[in-house]
Amino acid sequence: GEASEEMKDLQTKSWCNLALSELKQSKSDSGLTAINRALEIQPKSTKALYRKGKLLQEKGEYEEAEKCLKQALQLEPDNAGCKQFLKELTSAIIKSKQRQQRMYKKMFNLEDQKEATPTTEKEGATWLEGAIPMIAGAVAVGALAVAAYGGIKGMMQ
Repeated sequence: GEASEEMKDLQTKSWCNLALSELKQSKSDSGLTAINRALEIQPKSTKALYRKGKLLQEKGEYEEAEKCLKQALQLEPDNAGCKQFLKELTSAIIKSKQRQQRMYKKMFNLEDQKEATPTTEKEGATWLEGAIPMIAGAVAVGALAVAAYGGIKGMMQ
């Protein structure tokens, strides 16, 4: 037969405790496995949703962690722990996005860049110097493709 509510509650608590233990040892993957088992038994467990949020945060999956916390707060709107964690998580998400924006600006050399069109010969030369390795790379890839095609063609004869 089906497990009693008391047994389900005990199983959920056990999986939650295992997940907490794994979290403290930075074993977020096995912790997530445990917490997902708890949520299979009791999908509306705010404690399990909170813990899953913590595990996802540990993995850097902030948006998924945020979803878990919002779900927990729908079930228990006055849960102070969930409210505080959601506040911290929202702040971490904003900081993470700001870091990503700075990284992309650096990657694409957009930081403090003036007009895209060169205004002096020297700036034009800098652009050309940057294009030369790209052109050389494209030529090399083309040469390899021709050589590979010739090798395949030779094998087929």
